[in-house]
Amino acid sequence: MDMTIDAIDARVVPPVALAYTKALTLPHLASAVRPRFLVLQPNGSLNQANSSDFQHGLESILEQATDGVIVDLLWVGSLDAYGIAALVAGIQRATALGKQMLFQALDAKSRLALEIEWAQQQESSVGAWKHTFSSNLEAFLDNFTHG
Repeated sequence: MDMTIDAIDARVVPPVALAYTKALTLPHLASAVRPRFLVLQPNGSLNQANSSDFQHGLESILEQATDGVIVDLLWVGSLDAYGIAALVAGIQRATALGKQMLFQALDAKSRLALEIEWAQQQESSVGAWKHTFSSNLEAFLDNFTHG
């Protein structure tokens, strides 16, 4: 899988190309010139054969950007469950680092699969959310909305 990595900085209008690579290696950047966002643009299929390498590369560039990573999936022809799992692992890593992970050109089917997998991961780590309130709060809300 080929990938392009670009850096975006709010002070620079056009993105600055940092690397074009097959192995997703990015030279470590000096802290003074670290980009705010890195754009990762995989090309081809994101599947069982390459999702592990993609995930490691994604986590690596999350470490190098100060604010986060934009994953542009425009050139991804197919995305299977392993690819979705790699993206979810990236979201988890970004969350742990306090950074953003944004997606571009994610088709509706893949987006739904990603949302379902993310919800399942959240439920397994923190438990199912219950949407119940105490009876006092329910009574207050009823009185407030209905007079």
